[in-house]
Amino acid sequence: MRKYNVGIIGCGAISEHYLRFGRDAYSDYFQIVALGDLDVSRAQNRAREFGIAKYGLPEVVYEDESVDIIINLTVPNAHEEVNIKALESGKHVYSEKPLATSREGIKRIMEVAKKCGKRVGCAPDTFMSAPMQTAKKAIEEDWIGKPLGVNALCPMRGNEFWRPDCDFFYKKGAGPMLDMAPYYLNVFVSLFGAIDSVYSMQKMTFPQRTIKVAPRRGEKIDVEIPTHVCASLRFKNGMIGTFTNSFDIWASQTPKIEIYGEKGVMILPDPNLFEGPVYVKRFNDPEWRPLPQFVEYSKYGRGVGVMDMILSIEGNKPHKASAELAYHVTDVILSMDEAAEAKSEKKIKSTVEQPEGIYMNQNPILWA
Repeated sequence: MRKYNVGIIGCGAISEHYLRFGRDAYSDYFQIVALGDLDVSRAQNRAREFGIAKYGLPEVVYEDESVDIIINLTVPNAHEEVNIKALESGKHVYSEKPLATSREGIKRIMEVAKKCGKRVGCAPDTFMSAPMQTAKKAIEEDWIGKPLGVNALCPMRGNEFWRPDCDFFYKKGAGPMLDMAPYYLNVFVSLFGAIDSVYSMQKMTFPQRTIKVAPRRGEKIDVEIPTHVCASLRFKNGMIGTFTNSFDIWASQTPKIEIYGEKGVMILPDPNLFEGPVYVKRFNDPEWRPLPQFVEYSKYGRGVGVMDMILSIEGNKPHKASAELAYHVTDVILSMDEAAEAKSEKKIKSTVEQPEGIYMNQNPILWA
């Protein structure tokens, strides 16, 4: 199989992860050859850091005929425009989440992709990590019996504590839901299938935030979105779940994801990461026990979705971090907002097929 050429548009904080893993983990599958950013100095700095010859404004990437895939790492409100431009320039697209900030925007992207005959992928791809795939296989092998419910918590105290360019997190099109909920919801769909309905309550705790880090330390940000959300979910398979997502929580000892089954309970690590233990406790277990993981997969990080999309293009099969998955997850998030406003349960109109597991043909999971 040939190696694909990849260009990146948007050279902010997350670009370092894609560049590093692209160099260290995925070099057999793709190489990053061009960088673009409206702030050319950011593209230049990343190019110097990673030895990339071509950089400049985004047009440098759009117009490079050697580029096969564009990774879109711009701010959320620019995703729709950049994704469509990338497709119309003849490239496949892999976008950071959300694919767009509206249902209509995602539909437009999907229509353009179909017209251009190109693929669209969307982060997060952490549901393909070793812990999450271990959990998927263990559930399918009946380690905790039929899943009955799930409880999840995404606790943060706000991006203003660690990055100066945090304004967009508190504007419409971002917030804890569109920024962080996809990590959890992608895992939910991977493990349990599509979501049928939601109910939600939410609040804006602080109307203003203060940036805590240089060079903008002390600068105030006006908040436009709810920052503390408590939601209930009903899955199409009959499961129910709860999800708390917040930029207002200092710390927590509650598991990030806890799954309740007929035969036991499973605890999953942070779905924003690619590592961490998966614990199981069943009726006769004296203590929590960690499941042995697929260690050969543990070296991967940000960008595994790009690798999977390349392998799927070459194999002429669907890729896992798909536009359809991104649409369903965004539909669920927007429905949570609508449910909170209406103070009533909201039916999810979209659906999606459960992504196939990566290790389904391997031997059963056994205790180490």
